[in-house]
Amino acid sequence: MKLRLLPHSISLASLLLLSACQQEHATSTNAQLSPIAPPAISIVPAPVSAEIKTGQFVFGNSTQLTVNSEKLRDVAQLWADFFNVASGINLQVQSATGNSDEANSVSLELVPASEFSSSNAEAYELTVTDNAITVRASTRAGIFYGLTSLRQLLPPQIESPSPINSVNWVVPAVAIVDEPLYPYRGMHLDVSRHFFDVNFIKRYIDILAFHKMNRFHWHLTDDQGWRIPIDAYPLLTEKSAWRDKTVIGHTYDRDVAYNTNRIGGFYSKEQIRDIVAYAAERQIMVIPEIDVPGHAAAILHAYPEFGCIEQVSQVQSNFGIFEQVLCPTEPTFEFLRAVFTEVAELFPGEYLHVGGDEVKKVQWQQSPFVTELMQREGLKDYHEVQSYFICRVGEIVSSLDKKMLGWNEILDGGIAPNATIMSWQGVEGGIAAAELGHDAIMSPGNYVYFDHFQSRSVDEPLAIHGITPLSETYSYNPMPEQFAGTEKAKHILGAQGQLWTEYVPTTAKAEYMILPRLSAVAEITWTPVNKQSWQSFSERLPSLFARFDEMGLNAARSVYAITATAKTEGSGEDAKYRVNLASDTAHVIIRYTTDGTLPNAQSPIYSEPFLVEGDTFVRARSQDKISGNFYLESQLRTVKHKAVGAKLTLLSEANTEWNKDPVKTLSDGITSIDQIFQLDDWATFFGDEVVAHITFAKAQTVSEVSIGFNPGKHRQMYPPTRLHILSSSDGETWQSLGEADPQHLATAKNRVSYTFAPTTTRHLRIEAENKTRVLSTESGKLKSVPLYLDEIIVK
Repeated sequence: MKLRLLPHSISLASLLLLSACQQEHATSTNAQLSPIAPPAISIVPAPVSAEIKTGQFVFGNSTQLTVNSEKLRDVAQLWADFFNVASGINLQVQSATGNSDEANSVSLELVPASEFSSSNAEAYELTVTDNAITVRASTRAGIFYGLTSLRQLLPPQIESPSPINSVNWVVPAVAIVDEPLYPYRGMHLDVSRHFFDVNFIKRYIDILAFHKMNRFHWHLTDDQGWRIPIDAYPLLTEKSAWRDKTVIGHTYDRDVAYNTNRIGGFYSKEQIRDIVAYAAERQIMVIPEIDVPGHAAAILHAYPEFGCIEQVSQVQSNFGIFEQVLCPTEPTFEFLRAVFTEVAELFPGEYLHVGGDEVKKVQWQQSPFVTELMQREGLKDYHEVQSYFICRVGEIVSSLDKKMLGWNEILDGGIAPNATIMSWQGVEGGIAAAELGHDAIMSPGNYVYFDHFQSRSVDEPLAIHGITPLSETYSYNPMPEQFAGTEKAKHILGAQGQLWTEYVPTTAKAEYMILPRLSAVAEITWTPVNKQSWQSFSERLPSLFARFDEMGLNAARSVYAITATAKTEGSGEDAKYRVNLASDTAHVIIRYTTDGTLPNAQSPIYSEPFLVEGDTFVRARSQDKISGNFYLESQLRTVKHKAVGAKLTLLSEANTEWNKDPVKTLSDGITSIDQIFQLDDWATFFGDEVVAHITFAKAQTVSEVSIGFNPGKHRQMYPPTRLHILSSSDGETWQSLGEADPQHLATAKNRVSYTFAPTTTRHLRIEAENKTRVLSTESGKLKSVPLYLDEIIVK
């Protein structure tokens, strides 16, 4: 996916305390690094209404914190404990005396719903004057959210985990009236691929609470580990909570290596109850996911009798979609009844998530039992087998007085009566569910999957694939256009961000991947659509980053990364390239070089597109207008060669799902080697042979052909197994110029090449065979691999 750039006109202003991995301080500055006044208040998600008044409230040792209902005492105490850590001010929670205007007081007022200004149960009012702060709401949740906004009105240092003595704890006078746009504002965490301890789970919940998010989707089981104890089936944690090794790098890389340390873990029931209670105190419902019937390798490792075929199953050390699937037998459903019964006892929330995604049907197809089941139940295909399975699970969930939540694949073959759909494969699943009268939570991968890269910067860490920049997440509207203002709109409950952790082995990496994209999800699910503004959000980012830094969170600054693109002008070795450098925010200036050196404070400032020749290495970095710090680097390489812009005909079919113009990719003089791997940067071929025909406008003397096959950044792709070059004077009769040495092909790093005696020709034919076969870690069978090619260079 391409980074979409949005217009901006106002610079951001706030001193950033930045993580070392993403910034470098510049000692010199220039006139273009002058600050502009910051936003008067900076709250994320932005409130419905905020009217700035004159004056400020000053916290001190005499400040009182009062509640008008004992129902609010624990909410008040939670906030008082938080406030005390950094400020050192011990706010004593007291019962209200009836005078809400008492000097230097913070008053929490629970009012009857019939008397409150909004019917939304999560609404609140926050009023700050010189003498008093008042938070009013009809529920504890509303009071909590009002206090959360009050927290963000305080200086960022309030987030410090240790006392700070040099800060005046003041809050600007303001009147806020606020309520959420959607009732479901969620974030997901996968703890199967990589296990995270209780302390981090609570830290994760704290991040959600800071953003007024109210649902934590806890993905507890998958092929790589089972994380929840089930007393009736103890082997699930005794055996399947651990794996003996874990793939290093990307699971589909050419040269696969493994970390052979035993990895895993699980949560005790006592720990789970503690986490659920911790979340509830912060107005967050925890939704557990037990993923069935697919993603079942860990289950079948412990209890193979619940599978359809006799096969030894291991807790997977690789990542992907595996064939292991639960068999729809009565013993399997008895097993699931026991599992979900114990899970329901631990999680008092209304939902149980049953997974239902990415179910491979191979083992069902091989099963005589499933064949007999299909005949007995009148199931026409294996999608209906999945529907039968999910409906049976749905009956179990309903019997436990819970609602069933599942990924959008549970729509296949017919939807279970009580199902709520989580739509991740685009928005179509959510739309289909709502059309059928079912509730839906929008979770489309291209907007809210945070295991994707955040920018095209070469400094980004390894991710699974794809790019989901912050601006893309913020641009998403969970409400399908056709439902806006209709009765079906009520079925769109909200949206959720996802963090799958195949390539997220540490807590620091997890924080980097979710922040600040989680902040964008919080705002698009809370703030009215007509109040959502990328410009406003980006102006509030410096203050948000300052708070994250005080919390010790490793928030990504990828939003400041530069997007570098170029347009080819002319052809052959005389081609020029018009380079465009762009940023998603106005908070930075862009500095660049064209000689391959790293941009610094003395490098040119980008102002408009510029021309470069072939064999130019453009490097660009953004520089903070306020602090002078530098952020992530972006690169662009051009190459001078004879085939730039020449007519190129592909005689083999290229996949165009991602790259719509593979011919341009192979002949535009712009290379993608040493960049993060993105499918739209490469020409993709799934067949056994790639044949390309280059026609020059006039005869050229050539002696070398090379083809890029490997990005060289986080990924290791497969080279062609044969490279044959031919020439022709008429494009019909071909003469072989020779083949590349097989040893060269087998050991090449990023490009394969063949050098031959100088030949004058108008036509070149490049034949690249792809006979590589590898053992699939998913099926255990040999499979072919695609060729990813970039720029056929002719010298």
